[in-house]
Amino acid sequence: MGSRQEKLQQLLVVVTGGTRGIGFATAKVLAAQGYTLALWYHNRHEEAENARQLLGRLGATVHLQQVDVVDRLRVKQALIDLVGLPQKIYGLVNNAGILQQKPFYTLTDQEWDHMMAVNLKGAFICAQETMPIIERKGGSIVNVASSGGQLGGTLAVHYAASKAGVISLTKSLARLGASKDVRVNCVSPGLIETEMTREEIASVTGQEKINLQIPLQRVGTPDEIAATVAFLISDSASYITGQTVNVNGGLYMR
Repeated sequence: MGSRQEKLQQLLVVVTGGTRGIGFATAKVLAAQGYTLALWYHNRHEEAENARQLLGRLGATVHLQQVDVVDRLRVKQALIDLVGLPQKIYGLVNNAGILQQKPFYTLTDQEWDHMMAVNLKGAFICAQETMPIIERKGGSIVNVASSGGQLGGTLAVHYAASKAGVISLTKSLARLGASKDVRVNCVSPGLIETEMTREEIASVTGQEKINLQIPLQRVGTPDEIAATVAFLISDSASYITGQTVNVNGGLYMR
């Protein structure tokens, strides 16, 4: 019998937004464990290619695909390309997302719609197109939400609402997938140091959150989120589904 790593090489995990931030950190952990990866990115091709090459030097098999998660036809085509590979599509990490901080009364309909499209509709489309494939042999889906979806946020109302939707979507998909051996869970990060949150962390509001609202009094790292995502993807979490795992330094407790 082959080693566990050899077995995982036969399993493919799709990571949306997989070439930067939390997505790339997750890809590195999954690659180290032996999974074959499909990294979906929207733009910044050079950055994506650099990510692929780095993972390749670590010994990972990586398929780089330019996919707008809101474009259903492109999602379908990307999956068609992957289905033809020897590896079984085992997992999906719905990580692609955007953040905008803006006072509530100045938000436009277009900004609201764009936030909902990328953060919530994108997760819906990717899950709806991927689940029937995963259902054939079982697998795991992990959605990435945010503590903002649990706490609310006055400077990012549309972002918080979209992430609350991701948490609810997770519960519904977990019920749908259970009979077909598809587990669906959610990781809800707190304030994590990425390019997307750099401006917030540097702000007065961000520093107050770190010092006064986060018991551990520091921001988290993408690697700390990635470790939890990888655990939930793996069969070590075989009896966990429909759950939201909070990785936030104590910012939100329940």
